[in-house]
Amino acid sequence: MAANVITGRALTITIDGDNWSSQTAECTLTPTQSITQYITLSDSAAIVNPATWELTVRAMQDWDDASSLFEALWTSATAGTAVAFTLAVAGGGSFTGNLLPVFPSAGGAADAALESDITFPVDGAVTYTP
Repeated sequence: MAANVITGRALTITIDGDNWSSQTAECTLTPTQSITQYITLSDSAAIVNPATWELTVRAMQDWDDASSLFEALWTSATAGTAVAFTLAVAGGGSFTGNLLPVFPSAGGAADAALESDITFPVDGAVTYTP
């Protein structure tokens, strides 16, 4: 069977109900999970600990619009409450959860488009729907 190559252009990212795909260059949802192993003189056991998640986004800074991604992130980070996100793959499934908003960076090099890499901690579990 031939491999189906999926590129990042198949992704859509929605944060707090708004689609930000046109401002986003990269989007990665990453789990961190550990296993705790207990070893005694007579036996051993292992426990898989719950996963924690981070959503990393590389986005174009769009401060010039009142309805921009960066204005929305600033407002959400100021409020300090979790907001819903969906990371979907065209023709595939979607990942949903709640992220903890953080303040985005501002500015950059004179000879480059203004981008920011933002890492959002995810509050609780992530759900995958095929």
